[in-house]
Amino acid sequence: MAGFKTDVFKASVLAVMTAILLGAATYVLSAQIETAPRVVATVDAYTEKGGYGPGIVSSFYLYNENFSIFANVKDATNKPVANTTVTFEIRGPLGSNITLPSTATTNSSGVAVATVKAPYLIGQPETVLGIWTAVATTEVLGTQVVDSLAFEVKAPPSPFVDVYTDRGGNGPNAPSQSYSRDETVHLYAKVSNGTTPVKSSLVTFEAYGPTNKTIPFLAWSPSDASGIANATFRIANFPESEGTWRVIVSTGIKDQVFVDALTFECKP
Repeated sequence: MAGFKTDVFKASVLAVMTAILLGAATYVLSAQIETAPRVVATVDAYTEKGGYGPGIVSSFYLYNENFSIFANVKDATNKPVANTTVTFEIRGPLGSNITLPSTATTNSSGVAVATVKAPYLIGQPETVLGIWTAVATTEVLGTQVVDSLAFEVKAPPSPFVDVYTDRGGNGPNAPSQSYSRDETVHLYAKVSNGTTPVKSSLVTFEAYGPTNKTIPFLAWSPSDASGIANATFRIANFPESEGTWRVIVSTGIKDQVFVDALTFECKP
């Protein structure tokens, strides 16, 4: 009889302990479920040269190239979030003390863009060469979402020439923004030997319109102390001027000829 009571007592204790443990497990599980962060949105920072995905590295830029940081914002159902503000913080290499804050609003595709001028316009080449970082931050339904990426800025080929306009085109064979008929196009060519400007280098500017009825433009200009030569021409106000224009510059450095080109659209 005593053994029976002992067995009942043990069974009762075991049942109580099991209930307690099950309750504790249920509490822990429910606590984990209740405290787990709810994903309300995502943001993906990337550049024209890659970096898609959380914390992914983009390909490199040359220090004479403009670059853009994009942020793609989506909600919990993977749909784009339009008209939300994205804050960008773009930092230069360690020790450069370069911080470039920017804000932009997402478009209908959920994408916001921050564009940075070529780093050589920001500081001395030795301070801008290296690993840059960019952080994109936004808030959706009261929740802050963040993504970051890194990319390298490298010294350009040595030597080189880069043609661009007053509307962009920095970088090798990079296009400029468009112009309209009867507008003046301001052309620039930066001549460098590595990261050092080349002074008094004679630069040839050539511009060709979209048809053989368009009169080509040809000019020469020496580079100044900053290594920059310039020329201007006006687009004729004729229908034949509409379409894609091509600009080619060339210069001689150390008995070699170096060339760069860009294109731009001419609109009515």
